[in-house]
Amino acid sequence: MGRKRNQGKARKAAKAKARNEEEERGRNQANGDNQTTIGQQQASEMQMMQIGAAPIPSDTTECRHGFEFLDEMKMCIDLTMAFIRAVHEASKRGQSNLNCLIDAEDATKDEFAAAWNDSRNMESAMSCFLYHGTDNILEGNYHAAREFAMYARYFEQYIAVELHQTQAIMHWQKIKEVTIEGDIHTLVKLFRKRIPCACLDKKYD
Repeated sequence: MGRKRNQGKARKAAKAKARNEEEERGRNQANGDNQTTIGQQQASEMQMMQIGAAPIPSDTTECRHGFEFLDEMKMCIDLTMAFIRAVHEASKRGQSNLNCLIDAEDATKDEFAAAWNDSRNMESAMSCFLYHGTDNILEGNYHAAREFAMYARYFEQYIAVELHQTQAIMHWQKIKEVTIEGDIHTLVKLFRKRIPCACLDKKYD
């Protein structure tokens, strides 16, 4: 019991340290930084509309890249929409990317506790982000895909640390690396490794 409590304290301390470092970085950051920010995205509401319109299409040949929409997954869809909305609200307050993600977790943790505390639900929510991100890559919309990649990475790290406990702390650099503008190869690689289909094979070559 004491070990779990100590691990929880370590995770909270690491998260607080990451927040402080990101705030300091934001104060010192030059305007010409090549890291994309959520505030730069012009299709924010469209991304939420995409997620909200996720029922299975009548065209059964359309690939969903591993994402399955079932009635019992509605809570996961609602979480993804609420999470994106909270991220964008934090962005409007001038928060950095990582702090936006942390704030969004805090903002949705109570209402969607059943999802945040269950690995299957969180993996379903992550799959939703991967589905929409993959579609955006295929459409050439790399800005939106990068945003979905950031969400998927954050959920993946949360699952590893808080639920599966396969790592002690969040690897923030892995989240940050997908926000680098111009690095399309890394972006495509992230999605390609996490979807069961071959839809991104040509994009990766």
